[in-house]
Amino acid sequence: MKRTVLILAALTLLSACGIPGDLERPDPLWDREGAIRRECQQQAERNQPQDARCAQYETGAQTNP
Repeated sequence: MKRTVLILAALTLLSACGIPGDLERPDPLWDREGAIRRECQQQAERNQPQDARCAQYETGAQTNP
């Protein structure tokens, strides 16, 4: 009986894991500027759409966090 309840609980938790669609990635907690620069560079190398945070590195404009 316990095993059945645990299996059902695990299946319920696993079914709630997948959220369809694009999710906005939060800013990193440490070395924010460096991580954003690396991510923007990787997106540019892969010809992927640029994140809005990458605009300040393309134009040199600075935004206030």
